[in-house]
Amino acid sequence: MKRPDREPLSRHLLITLTLLLVATVAPHILHLQGWIIGFFLASVALRIASMLRPKLLPGRLLLFVLAVMGLANVIVNYPILFSGEAAIALMTSMVGLKLLEIHSRRDLYIVVFIGYFLLATQFLFNQDALMVGYVIVLTITLTGVLLENSRHRPSNHPIKTFGTALALLLQALPIMLVLFIFFPRLSGPIWFLDIFERSGTTGLSDSITMGSISNLVLSSKIAFRVEFKDPPPAPPLRYWRGPVLWETNGKEWTRGQPLSYSNPPQLHTEGPATEYSVTLEPTGRRWVMVLDLPDTIPHQSKVLGDFQVLRREPIHDRLRYSASSRMRYNTGQITPPERAQGLQLPDNITPRIRSLVQGWRSTAINNQDVVNLALGHFRNQEFYYTLRPPIVNDNPVDQFLFESRRGFCEHFATSFTLLMRVAGIPARVVTGYQGGEFNPLGRHLVVRQSDAHAWSEVWLQGSGWVRVDPTAAVAPERIERSFEFDTALGSDLLGAPIRFGNIQLGTLANMLKQLHWGMDAINASWHRWVLGYTEERQSTLMSMLGLDFLKGHRMAFAMVGFATIAVMLLGTTLWHRGRKRVDPVYADYLRFCNKLKRSGLARKDIEGPLDYLKRIEIWRPEIQSEANRITQSYIHLRYGQTNNKNARRLFHQMVQHFRP
Repeated sequence: MKRPDREPLSRHLLITLTLLLVATVAPHILHLQGWIIGFFLASVALRIASMLRPKLLPGRLLLFVLAVMGLANVIVNYPILFSGEAAIALMTSMVGLKLLEIHSRRDLYIVVFIGYFLLATQFLFNQDALMVGYVIVLTITLTGVLLENSRHRPSNHPIKTFGTALALLLQALPIMLVLFIFFPRLSGPIWFLDIFERSGTTGLSDSITMGSISNLVLSSKIAFRVEFKDPPPAPPLRYWRGPVLWETNGKEWTRGQPLSYSNPPQLHTEGPATEYSVTLEPTGRRWVMVLDLPDTIPHQSKVLGDFQVLRREPIHDRLRYSASSRMRYNTGQITPPERAQGLQLPDNITPRIRSLVQGWRSTAINNQDVVNLALGHFRNQEFYYTLRPPIVNDNPVDQFLFESRRGFCEHFATSFTLLMRVAGIPARVVTGYQGGEFNPLGRHLVVRQSDAHAWSEVWLQGSGWVRVDPTAAVAPERIERSFEFDTALGSDLLGAPIRFGNIQLGTLANMLKQLHWGMDAINASWHRWVLGYTEERQSTLMSMLGLDFLKGHRMAFAMVGFATIAVMLLGTTLWHRGRKRVDPVYADYLRFCNKLKRSGLARKDIEGPLDYLKRIEIWRPEIQSEANRITQSYIHLRYGQTNNKNARRLFHQMVQHFRP
């Protein structure tokens, strides 16, 4: 007779499992190399084809060859085999091969457990609420497949099977919540995958190499979300300060050597402060995004002399912090090191650049006039804002100003800053983000990588460092409205509204936009309350519960103790559930028999109540009457038509007072 786990797998289970594994691997299409995904899909296609023609199913030798090919495919695409992506690629290839050799129920268990691991790896790339829901649904369905595989006969109601799987997983929910709330939080990540955006994608950097990218691709990836205490500032005021660049070789701008300050910078402000909370996505860098200019900074951060805010450690986890900023300010006098660094010039300043600046100087009364004339030059000449600028040579500023005149924010900011330095005005480049979209459902501002921006700051007597954005002079719409990814299908882009049947496409676009904002609001709450549950928040909660003494090793011992007690309680509950329930009437009769056993008259296993009574009458005639009443009462209660509460109580009392 075949063992149950060696029985062949049914076709409908095999098809279901194959589809679930495809759904499990599907999100990795965005992260893994195409050859890895292609190898997996080829394995799936061969498995499906073999269902129609079993002769196509590969034998052991061909499976070995395919395994070698799969390993070679991983090695070629991921030379560093100890990286996280390489491990996921290897697991994806192997699960595809395992599909080709699955025959029995036992094989299904192995494949499903590999599927569980693959689902867990999704969180290395995406931890949004939508992905969590996707993983939960697939976990339930995979568990349902396990349940269905354990049946001797196929279920007539597969929906009930998945309902049972959901009930099984819900039983783990209380333990999961306890562990999530009380298990010691780690101050850093267990792992950190060095996964960055590819070159040519919008985003923030601590250096600018002008002209190295000729085709900039918009990235909709979220950089951070902001919640304002009061109504948010207008879009032209939403400048989020990041790295400040001081030094240039004529092509690349970098931060340079940190400036030393004898006294911390003083910010003279006017008007109320703007208070807000930021949820910053991991960057792997130290900079912290603050509204220009910062007034109060986040905990464990410091503000430099150029008002850039840095974290003590690189930000590898999602970070939530509070800060405040001032919209109207005066930074005061410039220091000698700032002036020297703010006037540094590269060696490739051409005569026509100097001639252009000298023309402004000849007509300007003061430095503010020079700034205005430079902005007017960008505004009135044929300069164009484009995300597809031409590649420039070793002197990008000269070629941009006098030949191509096409570029995006970094072209305008770096060129303007260099022109100001040639004019003798201290200037620097500031990078960060500008703008953002307001989510009306979540009541927060969403700033994306496509909002990355660069602008200039010049020092003017009596005003201090002043923000000047030359991009606004050429493309004011870039400042008034951020890049949005709601390319509406309605009248905004296509003129007159377009209809599809009875649905107006403009209305459909609005519905999709509302759905988009709803998902973003859910993600924001998920990041705030779940992913944002940090060590600091846990410490605050423990203090509120009066458990702040449980820290470090104490918390570990407490968790071990709690787990031990929970296991003991669970074991006791299961033991009690496993015990057979005994009829109280029968229990009392067994007590009656045990009393007689102790007196030397034990009941035989094959002896019924009446036969036992006959032996009692023979061997113990002095208790015949009492034993007869108890036996007749037991027969009446156990096998009779009536079994009321009073009769059971009377029987219990008779047995209790029986003294043989």
